[in-house]
Amino acid sequence: MKSKVFVFISILIVIGTGFCFANGQKAVSDDKVTLKYIYWGSPAEDAAVKQALSDFEIAYPTIKVEPMYLPGDLDGSTYNAKMKALAASNTLPDVGYFRPEEFGNYAEKGYFLKLDDLMTRDGMQESYLPQTWLKIKGNTYGAYSAAECQVMWYNKKVLQEAGIPLPPTDYTEGWSWEEFVSILKKITTDSKGKHPGDIGFNEKDIVRYGVSYDLWSSMYYPSVWSNGGDIIDVDGKTVLVDKPETIEAFQKLADLMNVHHVMPHMTGGTNISPLTMLANDQLGFYVTGQWTLLDLGTMKDLDYGVAALPIMKKPAQIYVSGVNVVFNSSKHPEEAWTLQKWMMDPSKTLDLYTSGLWMPTKQSYYTDANDLAKWLDNDVHPEGFKEAVVDSMAVAVNEPIKIRNINQIWGDYLNSAVESIWIGDKTAEEALTEVAVKIRNSDLLQGSY
Repeated sequence: MKSKVFVFISILIVIGTGFCFANGQKAVSDDKVTLKYIYWGSPAEDAAVKQALSDFEIAYPTIKVEPMYLPGDLDGSTYNAKMKALAASNTLPDVGYFRPEEFGNYAEKGYFLKLDDLMTRDGMQESYLPQTWLKIKGNTYGAYSAAECQVMWYNKKVLQEAGIPLPPTDYTEGWSWEEFVSILKKITTDSKGKHPGDIGFNEKDIVRYGVSYDLWSSMYYPSVWSNGGDIIDVDGKTVLVDKPETIEAFQKLADLMNVHHVMPHMTGGTNISPLTMLANDQLGFYVTGQWTLLDLGTMKDLDYGVAALPIMKKPAQIYVSGVNVVFNSSKHPEEAWTLQKWMMDPSKTLDLYTSGLWMPTKQSYYTDANDLAKWLDNDVHPEGFKEAVVDSMAVAVNEPIKIRNINQIWGDYLNSAVESIWIGDKTAEEALTEVAVKIRNSDLLQGSY
């Protein structure tokens, strides 16, 4: 009798398992597994991600997640060096962030799990923004962690004291570059209350600046594209950094520091972070990544706002983010994919969006009014955020991470050339014309992935 009962139960288990697979789902293992999740970011981002991982463990009690927090620098060199060491020692984590500029290189070498079958099985292909999925040779190996872009924040108190009206928020109606520079001069003040252009203005004794731009590769693109320029063509073989439009855009940014004196020399001039300057009423505008809203939202004494980016010739925006991948070496690919899905689903990790860290990659959180309100209607996102930031994604162009050797092109050639422009050693025309020749004569122009 017992043997018959055992056989009957076994049949039910087999039928149940078959039912799961027939319905396109695979149950996560009942055995306790441990995943390592790697990521970078500010201390505030570290806390937000750890909370999301803790919530995941509650929802999936058979999975333990070990956070691997690597506070790398913005250009990714620290993070990339760590990742290279982990790959060489065969100690890569299971899932997590990956630097976008190295994505194609690692994907081509087989470090990432191919996701297409999993996406199809779980109905994820069409429910996310099309820019989200990252393909190499027709296969999907990763997804952008978020839909991030460039944003211009401002200190309301500073603008009011300078007599500046609140800036436009419609991304199509941002100030012209000339209007922008004029406004920055009214904000910039030396210790005696004089502004750039005033008789006796002391450029070495400035107590309040008009603006600070983040000066690293991804943050250059919107200004360059707004002026009709580019760096390397998407074919990965054509150098465009010496186009007149590109040269002009870089020179206009450099002139903010070296000619108009409305922007501090952030590449060695001051050790105070722009966020601190903004909070201390030492700065009017800060042009940076959207993710800095996470830190702004914690500054309770700062009354900040958001403005449309200034326009050189046309509105422009960048779609930029870290990449989320499942590493091919993971011994628990199904559980790792389950964690990646969790981190991509705003309904599971809403705090990552309401806190200002990320913008969603899921379609409905832009197109459905109820879903949009879930992450935008709060005290962190200032009035006008939708018009200035969310709506600007309509013209966003993906960061050109699929150009082969793009990270090395920046590291070996472009960064030092651009640095010479910022510090005033060379004009943009001199620096970019010289570096364009060097890049063309290098062996790095090998097309795109």
